[in-house]
Amino acid sequence: MPKVYISPHQKIGQLFLILTALTIGGIIFGFFSLLYGAEIIITPQVQDIDTNLTLSVREIEPLDVGEEKENYEPFILGEFVEIMKEGEFDFSPQSNVSVEDYAEGLITVKNNTWNSVTFVVSTRFASPEGLIFRAVERIFIPARGETEVLVRADKVGAAYDIEPCNFTIPNLTSPSLKENISAWSEKSMSGGIKTTGVIMQSDIEQAQQEVREQFYEQATKDIKEIFPASSNFKIALRSEIVEENINAQAGEEKGEFTVATKMKIQAVAFSEEKVMDLALSSLKDKVENNKQLVAYEPESLSYRLISYNFAEKNALLEVQVRGLTTLSPQNEILDETLFFGMNQAEAQQYLEELPEIQEAKIKFWPSWLVKKFPTSKNRIKIRYEEKI
Repeated sequence: MPKVYISPHQKIGQLFLILTALTIGGIIFGFFSLLYGAEIIITPQVQDIDTNLTLSVREIEPLDVGEEKENYEPFILGEFVEIMKEGEFDFSPQSNVSVEDYAEGLITVKNNTWNSVTFVVSTRFASPEGLIFRAVERIFIPARGETEVLVRADKVGAAYDIEPCNFTIPNLTSPSLKENISAWSEKSMSGGIKTTGVIMQSDIEQAQQEVREQFYEQATKDIKEIFPASSNFKIALRSEIVEENINAQAGEEKGEFTVATKMKIQAVAFSEEKVMDLALSSLKDKVENNKQLVAYEPESLSYRLISYNFAEKNALLEVQVRGLTTLSPQNEILDETLFFGMNQAEAQQYLEELPEIQEAKIKFWPSWLVKKFPTSKNRIKIRYEEKI
């Protein structure tokens, strides 16, 4: 076989090309070794959190505040006032009932004789239609005089509610008396149908509520005039019914009833800014270790008096405020070591099962080369995107 002769220059060139290729490959490998990695972009789930705390309100600061810090309870300073409201109010029931009754009215009886005339109780008077009305009391008519007589219908019903008319006296037998005794009415008879109210339990409860709301509104206005006006100066109110009397019961037929109420309104004025500071401190204490407080809602701050001692000038205020929390970046459920060796589908499934996460995106680089998470914490980046 003939020998192939390679000149020394060719050998040097080939060796140079091999070394160059190895160098370039090493540089590329080193470049990718330095740059490859994975990134997780987390959008944490925003969750509500609220706190309820009880604050002591005092008119003066206690002298031993700094003596026992371990047993110290938060308190705020406030001003106290107490107002009494009382009164009687009339109400009408919403429901009515109509019943038949005896119509009645006044008639005038005139005596044209020269002698006085007397009629007994229940003397009958007849209308032109023959409807009978009876005198309620004994009747005395002086000679050449007249008198008014109260009469009541012989039977119940609206038929006896008649217009003014002339009456006859059926019991008169003397022609002289029939001619000289006359009777008539100048006003209509009434009462054959009477409408009266029926008091329901809802009527009583509504009346009580109206009285209390009226007292509460009046007292609130009075109290606001006592305390200086300030945007941060808030007032908590508490009312107590001292005495209440109602002159009716549910089911009674009555056109009107009275509610007599005596109500005590207690109030304490305080700095809302101080209350908010203490409420936020309590809210932060309730945040779990794996979460962080990202916002709070100032409009959610609410408070109410749960106890009040005007004599000792102290009260208890129940306070509530609401905030928003998200997953903390230092949360152990997102430790980089948990993702070592996972492919994208495995990591995505793990993240989607976490209720603290709203959305998660995973990126590998270079994407055409890296298909699994590196096994180095330095190669894994976790980034948060807050959406509140």
